[in-house]
Amino acid sequence: MQKYILCKITCDTLVAEILMAEMGQLGYEGFIETENGFEAYLPEQDYEESALKELLEQYELSWLDCTVSLEEQKNWNALWESNFEPVVIDEKLRIRAPFHEADPSFLFELVIQPKTSFGTGHHETTFTIMQLMLQKKWEGLDVFDYGSGTGILAILALKMGANSVFANDIDDWAAENIHENTALNGTESISFQKGDISVAEGKSFDVILANINKNILMESFVPLRPLLKPGGHLYISGFFETDLADLLVQTEKCGFTLQKQVTTNGWTAACLS
Repeated sequence: MQKYILCKITCDTLVAEILMAEMGQLGYEGFIETENGFEAYLPEQDYEESALKELLEQYELSWLDCTVSLEEQKNWNALWESNFEPVVIDEKLRIRAPFHEADPSFLFELVIQPKTSFGTGHHETTFTIMQLMLQKKWEGLDVFDYGSGTGILAILALKMGANSVFANDIDDWAAENIHENTALNGTESISFQKGDISVAEGKSFDVILANINKNILMESFVPLRPLLKPGGHLYISGFFETDLADLLVQTEKCGFTLQKQVTTNGWTAACLS
């Protein structure tokens, strides 16, 4: 049986939320919140102590705030089924797991197989960008979900009427999970390609969705700009409201203008054109 690295990190709630998002980018597959921080799990062969130390230092935490141990593989689905509840956004959208009953009273309902706390709609990064998405008409639009994770944004765009949806991610787990989730939602027409932003070269889109994190967004605005059709929109999320000013400095250099934003518990999503 595969073994996992268990990292127990002590920190306050706001730092915990952004650290979980960042560690998700490093390949950590499971997160459980605790009274003093959170626990994170990663396959033993993917663990890099130096990468974890660098991340902790970035958020002013020391190695003393983290304990690392080797654990047997856990049943992530069993863990999530014990506390995973459906998410409702603006009374229009309901996000549930396969083990929940359907509710046809909602305009849209998505079924997402839970793997981590991200990409299920529970975390503010996903919640806020979906709030913005629900304010837009998607009929006939070509969409790119950049760093798709579970594929939840791609699935919503297609269910809301998008003409086509292309998605990418660099992680193996994302490649597996998005195919699982598109099958659950009857949205198999979503095109997914594993790889970085280069897999979208030569394509053009009416809308680009990017729920990632501040650092990757800062590096991505330049290559994303030529992928967006004239008059198109870029939706971004995965950062604190206090980071928006820094992001806007970079987006303005690339010709983007802020159109609207929403904020929940300090996390912000924004629409740019």
